[in-house]
Amino acid sequence: MEPAGEEQYILITQCLQNDFFLNLDCQLSLPESAVSKLLLDSEGGEALRTEGHRRVLPEAELRHSPLARFLDATVGSRMRGHGDGVLHLVNVRDWHVPGEAYDLERRQYGAHCEADTWGAAYVDGLTDLLAPEPPPDCRPEDDWGGRLRVHHVRSNTLYDFQNTPATREPSPLATLLDGLLADGRHETTHVVVIGVLTDIKIQLLLTGIRSRYDVRQLVVSDALTASRTLERHLTALDFCQRVLRTEVMTGLAELARFLGSRPDDDRRLTRGGGGDAEFAGYSSYIQDKQGILSYEDARLRDYRIQTSERLRQAQRTVGFASKFLLGLGTCLLLTALLLSLLGVFLPGRVGWESPAVLGALGAGQIVTLFFTRPVRSVQDALAEETIYRMVLESRSLKVALARYHVTTANALRRHDDFGSQSDALERQLEVLEKIDTADFERLKGLGVTPRADQPAGPGTRGRGARRGGTRSAR
Repeated sequence: MEPAGEEQYILITQCLQNDFFLNLDCQLSLPESAVSKLLLDSEGGEALRTEGHRRVLPEAELRHSPLARFLDATVGSRMRGHGDGVLHLVNVRDWHVPGEAYDLERRQYGAHCEADTWGAAYVDGLTDLLAPEPPPDCRPEDDWGGRLRVHHVRSNTLYDFQNTPATREPSPLATLLDGLLADGRHETTHVVVIGVLTDIKIQLLLTGIRSRYDVRQLVVSDALTASRTLERHLTALDFCQRVLRTEVMTGLAELARFLGSRPDDDRRLTRGGGGDAEFAGYSSYIQDKQGILSYEDARLRDYRIQTSERLRQAQRTVGFASKFLLGLGTCLLLTALLLSLLGVFLPGRVGWESPAVLGALGAGQIVTLFFTRPVRSVQDALAEETIYRMVLESRSLKVALARYHVTTANALRRHDDFGSQSDALERQLEVLEKIDTADFERLKGLGVTPRADQPAGPGTRGRGARRGGTRSAR
């Protein structure tokens, strides 16, 4: 298909609102680390300050933040008459009017972005870049020399492409993008998405764009998106890259040039663009974590299979021994009864000693079987099974806790120097070694002791010692 006209650029901002960044009373408010990533100068600027239940950012500090520098290099540059093609700035905001639809979302995520409130407004200090005033005496199509169009979209659902419940009409975002991407414009359009939350709003927005339009150039920014946790942020970006075929771009200068801008000062965009938690450094994070978890799951499953088989063998052995003792005792009693009958009918040929001895032996076997050995065997079997299960459950819990600590994104991230990576690995191995030591101490209480830990004696080198060592090795 031939390109339809000159290239156009679309920058979609998602939920750049006070409730998500500055309102500490909002349940969806981002943690301080995520807010600092977007709204603070990464080169030693001031820390976030709080006044009451709100975060406060000095205007000078905010103007040097990655988000403000990027918006100035793209939106601000178009306002100054620079840049290629036309840039469509599409600001998508959560905007909730009290009603049934808002009540459903409020119960799950808490109150947020209520219509005409401070929390629903654009982030304080960035309004002039997100909602700039057009030049006076200019037609809408001639705003800023025809280089910039600003669109404000309000959304009252998680999925911004969802139809309006009351009228069943297409959503404002769907109507807008249908016009921008119609008539083959998807061939010459560059789309960039920034904002929050990566694992909810951003992921759903990109899913809608990918399913509705054949956009060839679709990019999401790693440096200018954030979520409640780093794991959620990385998992969402991994989904967007692998499943939605969306390019994940980190550099701010590269992102600005992708939108047709020519940054006046590349150094200002290069420094501090996204901090040290970039998606490129975590490209193998998901695979690494899944590999560790699947390996431990397989080992634990094998351990349970071996333990269950051992218990079944013990039960079969006890059952066989019980049947043998029962059969032997019954045979002895029947033999003693037969000999007693022969002694009655044939006196003098069969003495009383043989029936008495056989009867005593048979009765002893049956008494031992029914009263002594079964009780002890059942108690031992139940005790071993109970303790084995406790050891397995305890190990599962400890391994789960270890997984949580040693497979976090910060623990698995790539380190620039080998020393830091070695120290992190050493600490992780120490944690796992402590877990194994505690488990083997419990196993020693069951008599499953390594050969080197067994006391020396005549039986140490015998069959029992080898069997004990084999059980421990298993």
